[in-house]
Order: sequence, then C-alpha cells, then structure tokens
Amino acid sequence: MPSGDIRKANLLAVVKAQVAAGSALGGGPQFDSGTTRKIDACAAEPAHCPVRKPQYRDLTGDGKAELIVGIEAPDQSLALWVFKLDHGLVTRIMDAGATPLSVEIANGDLILREPTGTPGYDTRTVYAWDTRTRTMALRSMEFDQADSATPSPERTP
Repeated sequence: MPSGDIRKANLLAVVKAQVAAGSALGGGPQFDSGTTRKIDACAAEPAHCPVRKPQYRDLTGDGKAELIVGIEAPDQSLALWVFKLDHGLVTRIMDAGATPLSVEIANGDLILREPTGTPGYDTRTVYAWDTRTRTMALRSMEFDQADSATPSPERTP
C-alpha cells in the first residue's frame, strides 16, 4: 500500500490473501470449505458474505488506523483479524477466534466479551499492542458478572 493508508486496501483481497496464506503455511485451512467458498463469492453474493464490515482504529499508538475485520463461521463463532501496514505491506497482527457478545476498543486495547458456561458470568479478554513482538498480544482474561442488559445467546444442546 504505497499510500500508507490501510483504509484504501481492498478488504476482500486482504481476507482472501490471508486465507490462502494461512492454508499455505503448513497448518490446516483456517475455515471449513463452505466458509471459504462464501468468502470467494463475496463480490457476487454480498448477502451471503461472512466477512463483516471492517472497522478502522489506531491500536498500535502510531497515529495510523489498523484494519479490524471479523469473519463469521457457521458455528456462530467469529475469526477476528487485525492488520496493520508494516513498511507498506498489509500484515496480520492479531488472529483470535471468539463467540463474542461484544467487541470494543478502549484506549487502544481490543476487548472481547464472551459468554461462559457459568450462568451470570462473561469472560473479558483484552488484547494490547506489544512493541516487542509487534502483535496484539493477550494482556488479560477475567471473568465478570454478565451485564443484564446484554441478551444471552441462544444455545442448543
């Protein structure tokens, strides 16, 4: 990205390149074949695209926005990826899987709230920029009382 602005990157091209790179790195595919097909068909079938609307926030403290994107899986989970420009190259700095009730940004931290198996409690997971590893690293995970205003997701046995 010669412009230096990640907002100008083609979202679907970034996601497809990361899916292809993840599979090529010796690990298994990042998504099931159905989700991968839906990602490939996003341009033609936007109503069925599992890639959520991107968000842009400065998470690294460098004054430039990072790209935050979620990709839905059939099991109601979400792959949450964060990308930054590193010397003009789009680089993934976070890869988390979650079943979030919410995703928030506060003071440059990315905060995931997820349900737990314990009624009345949620987990709160905080990711923060780590200058040493140059990634969004897990900073803390804690159990909180669930917000009664947040509806619990329906669960099937």
